[in-house]
Amino acid sequence: MSRLRRAQLRRPSSRLPAADEEHLLAIARLFNDRHPSSALALDSALSPLLLGLTHPSSLLRALSLLPSPSAAPLLLLSAIRLRSPLADHRATGKTLNLLLRSRNLRPAVDFLLSLPHPSPLLHDAPFNALIRSLARAGHLRRAVQVFRLMPARGVAYSAFSFNSLFAALFRRGRTRAAARLFDLMLRLGVPPDAVTFNTVIRGFCLNTMVSEAFHVFRLMPRHHCDPDVVTYNTLLDGLIRTGKFGAAHKLFEEMRKKSADVVPNVVSYTTLIRGYCSRLMVDKAVALFGKMVVVGLKPNKITFNTLMKGFCEAGNLDLMKNFFDKKAGFKPDICTFNTLIAAHCNAGSVEDALKTFDRLTELGLKGDSATYSTLVRGLCSIGKFGRAEMLIDELHEKEIFRRADSCLPLMASYNPLFEHLCSCGKTEKAGKVLRELLERRATVDIAAFKTIILGYCREGAFVKGYNLLVSMVMRDLKPDYKLCEELVKGFISKGNIGCALEAMKRMLDSGHRPSTDCFHSVLDGLLRKDGYANEAADLVSVMLERKIRQNSDLSTDVIHKLFGNGLNEKAFEIIRLLYANGYCVKMEKLVLILCQERKFLEARGLLLFSLEKKENLDLQGFCMVVNGLCEVERASEAFDLFYNVIDEQGSGAISSCMKSLMLALERTGMLKEAEFVSKQIIRTDVGEKPNVSMLLLLGSHIRIKPDLLLVELLHQMIKGRCNAEGNRGFRCSRNRNIFFRFLNIHCRLRMKSGAVEDIGVCEEGRRDIGRDWILQIIFGLQSICNNVS
Repeated sequence: MSRLRRAQLRRPSSRLPAADEEHLLAIARLFNDRHPSSALALDSALSPLLLGLTHPSSLLRALSLLPSPSAAPLLLLSAIRLRSPLADHRATGKTLNLLLRSRNLRPAVDFLLSLPHPSPLLHDAPFNALIRSLARAGHLRRAVQVFRLMPARGVAYSAFSFNSLFAALFRRGRTRAAARLFDLMLRLGVPPDAVTFNTVIRGFCLNTMVSEAFHVFRLMPRHHCDPDVVTYNTLLDGLIRTGKFGAAHKLFEEMRKKSADVVPNVVSYTTLIRGYCSRLMVDKAVALFGKMVVVGLKPNKITFNTLMKGFCEAGNLDLMKNFFDKKAGFKPDICTFNTLIAAHCNAGSVEDALKTFDRLTELGLKGDSATYSTLVRGLCSIGKFGRAEMLIDELHEKEIFRRADSCLPLMASYNPLFEHLCSCGKTEKAGKVLRELLERRATVDIAAFKTIILGYCREGAFVKGYNLLVSMVMRDLKPDYKLCEELVKGFISKGNIGCALEAMKRMLDSGHRPSTDCFHSVLDGLLRKDGYANEAADLVSVMLERKIRQNSDLSTDVIHKLFGNGLNEKAFEIIRLLYANGYCVKMEKLVLILCQERKFLEARGLLLFSLEKKENLDLQGFCMVVNGLCEVERASEAFDLFYNVIDEQGSGAISSCMKSLMLALERTGMLKEAEFVSKQIIRTDVGEKPNVSMLLLLGSHIRIKPDLLLVELLHQMIKGRCNAEGNRGFRCSRNRNIFFRFLNIHCRLRMKSGAVEDIGVCEEGRRDIGRDWILQIIFGLQSICNNVS
């Protein structure tokens, strides 16, 4: 509870009621211990404590006493659920500020989006604070998303909301996006303030868009904003940067003639001095420096360092020495020495730069990140990488990047060292420097990312390379094609297909088109691993969408994998997409595999799709599926497939499976369908002719009336279309014996039932139909036998 005690000591003089103080300590103790995990249990524990608070600031004090920032949202959300009157917009802002102190901004985003809306708890200040924090941390895209969510949450935009984004957009060089944002601000009727105008003007000037800056400048009176000296200095700097010295002088003279609010100050003179120095006009810079002193302005360190840099760049070191010897009041700082070190390095005198660096300790100065980056770049330029590495080690030991007074480093300055370390197998060391630069929010450089990511790939550390790629994308940097391809190929070679797929997604999101071989390699890897059926199907969809050529073997394997994982609907969806785009799969292979795996229903679906597409498939596959469906008692589905086949190709196409289909239909009571199949068997005229024994068997199994069967049998035999075991129809004695035996059985059955007493006798006054029918058969047989003899 030491934290609680420290918090109590830091309390302001305005004291809370004693009861409130007791409740606050109890709340803190609850969260200091293991608080209830469920919201209901937490509300139950907090209810008597929160509802007992009476002072308006009690909840704010309770939030300050919590052991960790992560507990603040729990407390506030519980207060909201309990309808505590103290849960207001101030408590919301306090909670968000506590969360923003940590480097992980995700909890802050989640908290703000979890609040009920619309609600008086929400206003623009918490959103603005979150947007600024996200932008400063390099999460510009996320910051824009939060900005766009404000109207949906019932929060109106303010000038602060827009100002939070302007600086971040301009810092990234997103000038078009910033211009559109400014137009949106005016279109929505949000009045810009002086900060808005100065930020936008400065952004345009820093990106050498001076004409756009002056356009915004001329809009200020319309919105009741008067330009101040900061506005004029920003425009002056923009003109100097673009080399428009005539316009810069004119603007400078206008400032001198205007009101006291915009009279040139030290920054104005220093900006113009820098312009002279950049054009190596050191004499005019010194003259302007003298005028500044005459008008009563005291030069600052930036002014002196600007002049020193001008002397160094002009190569007038002797003039510089004489000038600064006369300025007894000037004390050089680290920026002064950084300027000298940079001048020596640019002149190729790296040894002199190192000597200057060694003097820092004598003068009680400490080198900053600019000092080390300049020296590292200089040493690498002359091939002294070992000495540069020693400086890097020293930089780590002294934690230069973590010092608050250190200037923001330039990542590009370390590129030569990164290239050396990565070429020597020391990518991890280079990665450590890069991570520290990112933590220090250094100006990012794509080349540095690329060098280290490729270094990781060469060393086989593909996961580290991919993590760095993700960090790169989060900072709105677009990786190039080679980076993504190397990662994808590397993950495939290591068998890490999940990461390969993620790397390919990043590649697609970055606007690159992977090669066909790259797509096929990833797809093949997904098929070789279990649990990636959905991902493989999605990848095929992406390939079709992007007009990537398909491989029929891989497409067939994808469908098989989907069926194997029970994703039947997905499988047929992909098949339809493939055929709609002019591709096909090896249907016969799929049907065979599915039948071997006893997935007859899925095979049936494929065959029906093939019939719909008029594919010419081997009919053996149809018979295999029909027989399989009959075996698993799916006679109805088997008959449906059979019917579709004979509708397209005739009954003779799959005659070998009709017997099993007929029997299956008879077992399930589908007698009409069984009779239909039997007729197809009798009438078939393709391949081998129907067997007499089979015809007789049909009649006994499916209960076809013997009269009808015998007539059909006789009809077929007379025409010579019916064989028995390959013999010659009715001319064969065996066939005739079979026929007469069946006829004898039939007649006995009819006489036994009382239909007739004898073949040639009928009841008086009544003509027996069976008798006439039998006589017709006998006369027919007699004529046939005469012909045979």
